[in-house]
Amino acid sequence: MCLFRRFALILILGVAVCSTEVSAQDLIGTSGLINIPTADMQPDGTFDGGARWMSPAALHDLVNYDTGLYYVRFTPFSFFEFTFRETLFKTQHSVKKTWNYYQQDRSSTIRVRPLAEREGKWWPSVVIGVNDIYSAYGASFYAGYYGVATKHFQLGDGQIALTAGYFRSIKFGKMYNGAFGGVEYCPLQRVPLRIMSDYDTKGVNIGVGYTLFRHIRTFAFTHRLKGWGVGLSYRTTIKF
Repeated sequence: MCLFRRFALILILGVAVCSTEVSAQDLIGTSGLINIPTADMQPDGTFDGGARWMSPAALHDLVNYDTGLYYVRFTPFSFFEFTFRETLFKTQHSVKKTWNYYQQDRSSTIRVRPLAEREGKWWPSVVIGVNDIYSAYGASFYAGYYGVATKHFQLGDGQIALTAGYFRSIKFGKMYNGAFGGVEYCPLQRVPLRIMSDYDTKGVNIGVGYTLFRHIRTFAFTHRLKGWGVGLSYRTTIKF
């Protein structure tokens, strides 16, 4: 099965389960809302791997075709997270002279949490992150560094989380630059449904997410009601 068909299958599966449950996930595979990072971190030993598929507008029209990415993320400690991703780009085949997803850009994110939120305390969680210390082609859209804070509040039977931060692009980074923020609402804590909205430095995203069988996580969103994206991933915690 070709790479494009594999992503198409992932897309279909993601749409099929989007109406069932989700935990918020960042578009590029790090812990976050839709297209911004948060200061939330996973428990020690958490592994997450998945794929995303999106329209050009979801990537701020940095490309003029639908594309996707796949990633793996590992949180060995609750204060440290590492994500490795491959983003698909269309290029012309040197022999066939056809255009297809022949190029994949490797990139990564490292996140460290120096301050963790505590129940009953006023301070938020704080995370410092950097995208793309290394990029295979030296021109990653995501390159930059950021600081972000997140605070959770009880709201009836549910919970609301507020996030704010600042991103500084570096090198060829074009995806993010400036202040960002967002909100996540969980209507019922026993139901793994998340309703999300964020401002990613260039526009507003609105999305929903749901978790199936405690491990399969899905989400779908729209960017400024012009672009769209879906995601599917599997998350588990390794006991060690």
